[in-house]
Amino acid sequence: MHAVNGSTQAFWAEFLRSTPNASDAENRRYEAMRIGDTRESGNHGAQLILSGAKTATSSLEWEYEQLDKARPQIGSLSVVENGQGEPVCIVETTWLEILPFEQIDAAFAAAYGEWDGTLETWRTENWAYNSKRCRALGRTPTLDMPLVCERFKVVYKSPYTGA
Repeated sequence: MHAVNGSTQAFWAEFLRSTPNASDAENRRYEAMRIGDTRESGNHGAQLILSGAKTATSSLEWEYEQLDKARPQIGSLSVVENGQGEPVCIVETTWLEILPFEQIDAAFAAAYGEWDGTLETWRTENWAYNSKRCRALGRTPTLDMPLVCERFKVVYKSPYTGA
């Protein structure tokens, strides 16, 4: 979750021009999102989404609370950016549930599309990532820390980038 840059705004406008239901799309929540917290993880995550390997993601509920920011909803549209902040596609949230960390299952871990796809590795990697996020929020990571879990599908790729 971060501020929307000019190229992302232009990408969104391009999407609206290309869709027959622009007014519907315009009324749905839209934000820019990147996977991970580094340029490399952002690039890797964007490629996983574009390839169809990554169809799920999660974030700490506590971040939404602290920022007083609305959560995505089923039908929300988000512009996915790569690690350089360049828009690569638009995804639509198709499923959303707030789950404690310890209740994430193997199917969700596999849909995450990262690492080796196993629940064990998802737990190790996601715990490390969310522990850093918790510390930044002044929170202590716990097995019941709430995650906003989303499944999504790609609904738009720019015809100009070959993405």
